[in-house]
Amino acid sequence: MTQNSPASSLTTKAGEREFSVERMFNAPRELVFQAFTQPEHLSRWWAPGGYTIPVCNIDLRPGGVWHYSMRSPQGDEHWVKAIYREIVAPERIVYTCTFADEHANPTDDIPEQLATMTFAEYEGRTKLNIVFQFKTAKELKETLDMGMIAGLTETLNSLDGLLAGISAGNVPLD
Repeated sequence: MTQNSPASSLTTKAGEREFSVERMFNAPRELVFQAFTQPEHLSRWWAPGGYTIPVCNIDLRPGGVWHYSMRSPQGDEHWVKAIYREIVAPERIVYTCTFADEHANPTDDIPEQLATMTFAEYEGRTKLNIVFQFKTAKELKETLDMGMIAGLTETLNSLDGLLAGISAGNVPLD
């Protein structure tokens, strides 16, 4: 499956056990990388429409944990735990991710995924590529059926809006 959306500059591709998302941002690579690695930035955009991030803790190092809560418009809490495997600032982040409870204990609500994010400079902009890998094709299908691509599209659109506001000076960096 390949999906292109000219309005959001998002491309997705799915294979047997992985899918990827590619997106261009009109912002410098260092700023886009910061938006993915600093809790004060992530909490402003890392959620699909209507959701908020009331808790976002990041220990940005290999073996460090990113633990956060997404709150639905109805007030439901969804916790996520990621463990960083590799960080090469401002070029690459690799982590595993799964749903968890508020104490960062993994749950079985979604299959664990390995995410590899690369940030490439491209004519003054940043090209973000994220590859999500799963242990089985069934796990990939389960995740896609839950609406992960639509959620990522909304989330990356929020990031685009935040970056545009920062670049225009309308949104403070911190």
